[in-house]
Amino acid sequence: MRRIVLAGVVLVSGAVSAAAEPALQFRFQDIAQDFALNAPQSRAGFTRFMSVDAVSFEGVAGDARLVVQLSLPPGGSMPHDARILFLPEGWRDYWVSPLVFPEGGVTVEALRLSGTEPRIAGRFDVDLCFTRSPMHLPDMDQCYRASGAFATDLVPE
Repeated sequence: MRRIVLAGVVLVSGAVSAAAEPALQFRFQDIAQDFALNAPQSRAGFTRFMSVDAVSFEGVAGDARLVVQLSLPPGGSMPHDARILFLPEGWRDYWVSPLVFPEGGVTVEALRLSGTEPRIAGRFDVDLCFTRSPMHLPDMDQCYRASGAFATDLVPE
């Protein structure tokens, strides 16, 4: 019996360690890709203001980037607004969520912005629309469904 309990403790502690690893998974058109959140070019942080908590993280996969930006009420996990950008090859010809972000497009499942280990986890399911650059509005006639999941530690900015 003691061996079974010990094996269970080892198994559970391994699962907790694995859950703490940063993850950013993405599905869009025919792409299913994981983005690194612990690469030197990636970032994950937050800023606390009086009326909003701004959380942003960027994952890296080769030249591609996936950026998730959230505006949350202080202490709340239901975003006021969000922006998701998929940049397959850099800062031109990329995909962005609609200017008016759909309610329920991002679900925050775990959020901790205070203490010694700030962290966020959740998922998204939203259309991404093509745009040529930040100087152009998204083409609302060229949109496709994107979904993904995220879990990462955050750094106060």
